[in-house]
Amino acid sequence: MPLIRLLRALSDGIVRIERILLMLLVFAVVSLVLLNVGFRLFEITLAWADELAVLAMAWSGFVGASLMLRARIDPAVRLLHEAVGPLGVRALRVSVSVLASVFGIILIWLNWIWFNPPGLIAAGFDISTFEATTFNFIYSGKTPVLVWPVFWFYLVMPWFALTLSVHALTNLAEDLGLIPQRNLARELDPSEDDVPLPETSR
Repeated sequence: MPLIRLLRALSDGIVRIERILLMLLVFAVVSLVLLNVGFRLFEITLAWADELAVLAMAWSGFVGASLMLRARIDPAVRLLHEAVGPLGVRALRVSVSVLASVFGIILIWLNWIWFNPPGLIAAGFDISTFEATTFNFIYSGKTPVLVWPVFWFYLVMPWFALTLSVHALTNLAEDLGLIPQRNLARELDPSEDDVPLPETSR
């Protein structure tokens, strides 16, 4: 099915972006923390470094969660799998993918309401007019230290909603047998020889 293949290709492309982005974010967190620790040896505190480290950590959490869902290495409880048999396990996996897909789509809708692009366009991109008509102050918030517009950092939420939805729908297509299973966990860490295939990973 062309649409399913397109979905799979989109998910694969997002995975490549997420892997690079996650490495950069983790590197940024480590670098900023070490930088602040080094300066504190001289009794100098870099408040901006602390703030950026926290924001980078938050971003890495969302990016990492999306990638873990696609690779099927997110936390799971397998005790029930031992009692329900192969068909039950497949049903559970399908249920998880369906719930994740629904959650992602709802999150996209909530972000649409939160950022309210139609309202911003209707206000002529004037923040004061937008806030007066919608009582939505997302675009006027500032970070405490760097005093940067905080909505730029909130953009990780619609990104997460989109990537989560794409990955969950791709997983669902695999679970239903519409496309071949992909052992992404093994691809992410080739040194792991005992990473199970997706059929037994949930």
